[in-house]
Amino acid sequence: MSTTLKPKLRDMLDIAQDEMVMRDRIADILEEGPKTIPEIAEVIGYSPREVAVWLFGMRRYGRVEEIGRVDEDGYFQYELSKRHQSAAA
Repeated sequence: MSTTLKPKLRDMLDIAQDEMVMRDRIADILEEGPKTIPEIAEVIGYSPREVAVWLFGMRRYGRVEEIGRVDEDGYFQYELSKRHQSAAA
């Protein structure tokens, strides 16, 4: 009998506590151009699940928006919102 250990998922509270730092890192990545959740996750080295939490928080407050249609894996690309881009300039 083979047992495979799954990596322990971080608690949502731990993920939420990182939101302030991670939203700035995600914004820096999106300044280079639109990206999907898995693409962002690969760049910052966190799980897509955690990136989704941070990205959806950013979307809720108008910092990012989806563009286009979903890709073949079912992911939207996200970019900084036009309003956020003008405020940063």
